[in-house]
Amino acid sequence: MPIPDFDHNYVLPPHLGDPTEPSHLSPYSSSILEICQKFGTSPNRVQILKNLVEFRRNMTNLGIIEGFQWLGGSFMQDIETLETRAPRDLDIVTFHGLLTTHQFSLIIHSFPEFRSSVLSKKNFLLDHYPVDYCFKPEVTVEHTRYWIQLFTHTRLGLWKGMVRIELNTPFDDQAALDYLNSI
Repeated sequence: MPIPDFDHNYVLPPHLGDPTEPSHLSPYSSSILEICQKFGTSPNRVQILKNLVEFRRNMTNLGIIEGFQWLGGSFMQDIETLETRAPRDLDIVTFHGLLTTHQFSLIIHSFPEFRSSVLSKKNFLLDHYPVDYCFKPEVTVEHTRYWIQLFTHTRLGLWKGMVRIELNTPFDDQAALDYLNSI
């Protein structure tokens, strides 16, 4: 199912009509290419999406390959109409797992942006937060509860949707980058 269009509130709808039907609920499953095609509508958005592809490449190269990402924030809204401004960043939560202690140590030293939202925002225009879903079930549930509430509401309390993409899709990531470079 494609990413839905913005609704009358200029946001992705939180569901597609029947909130009891799981296939109609946000987060909407997507590919990175579809996200780039849907949201790469301005030079500012294209740059943020190129940064997302680079960020994902770094993750794949460091072995962060099990999991998925939720994308939200003003980037996933028609913020240009709502607030007459370009999006400043893209909000992301990466749910990941199965990293060894050695891998995690390497990630912290060679790709600190993965663990630091301050650095990811500064260097990639991505407000990134990792969640290790293998750590403890109760911690994963609490993180999920927090992020789903934050990502599914605007600052004014309006319900909105978000998008989900899988990790470890290097061919899709390359196709997305090729698309972004062609526009």
